[in-house]
Amino acid sequence: MNPRRRLLWVVSALILVIAMGVIGYMTIEDWSFLDALYMTIITITTVGYREVHDLSDAGRVFTIVLIISGVGTMLYGLTTIVQYLVEGEIRDLLGGRRMKDKIAKLKDHIILCGYGQMGREVARSLQNEGVLSLSSMLVRRP
Repeated sequence: MNPRRRLLWVVSALILVIAMGVIGYMTIEDWSFLDALYMTIITITTVGYREVHDLSDAGRVFTIVLIISGVGTMLYGLTTIVQYLVEGEIRDLLGGRRMKDKIAKLKDHIILCGYGQMGREVARSLQNEGVLSLSSMLVRRP
């Protein structure tokens, strides 16, 4: 799965878990939005200060389901972020976009990779055709 799609999936899943938690507490326990949101956040982050109000049996079962799904989603999100950091994906996402923008702005450019025997011949052919002046070439050697 491509990095952006995976990150979007993690964020969407987290938002969905939070929304389901809030809706669940508001429906099952008849709590206010703020109480339901607070309880959802402290549950899925495993902070667990205390219940906002006493829970019914249905509320306890719902909380168990919320803990499993919320903690699972949070752990998956955390591992995805760590993977991006380890593999340099975040840098690639940000740097890649900048590079693509710069490349998109280029006009009338020729990139000649390699300046060995064949590269020199290609450069001479381009110069003879008037496409390239050797004085404007940038040569990088390792």
